[in-house]
Amino acid sequence: MRLNTKKLWIVISSLVICIFSFLVYQNLSYEFEFEKGVKDNELVSPSGDYTAQVYYHYYGGAAGGVNVSVNIISHKENNAKSTVYYSDAKSDFHIDWTENNKLYVKNANGAEDRSIILAIGKDIYDESGNACFKYKISKKYSCYSKKSKHIPMVN
Repeated sequence: MRLNTKKLWIVISSLVICIFSFLVYQNLSYEFEFEKGVKDNELVSPSGDYTAQVYYHYYGGAAGGVNVSVNIISHKENNAKSTVYYSDAKSDFHIDWTENNKLYVKNANGAEDRSIILAIGKDIYDESGNACFKYKISKKYSCYSKKSKHIPMVN
């Protein structure tokens, strides 16, 4: 009897350690990146340091919808690419540079508005808020979602 209890304890302990390790790995290694989809347009910043790229991600077939992401290519950092915006696409969507390092993303229709001004290299927007709970993201960026209390907007 004692042998079976010991084996059971080892199996349960191993399982708990594996689950804990997986959760830690998921939290620490999460990357906020969306590159696949249909590329719509590109917009170069006033100084030419950055290029913003818009991608649409279609899902669900005829009854589905569209998500939109905005990636930034930093020409100052060897053309490094990073996603700064991810949301459900609304009917009025466009991007514009307000300054060399500030991107205005307008994404609205009627009562729903996911528009924001993002400081490149400092801010990201993830509609779901999932990225905001990841350690790696929260240490590097100010992360906003539709649940955020303070979202940098155009005045």
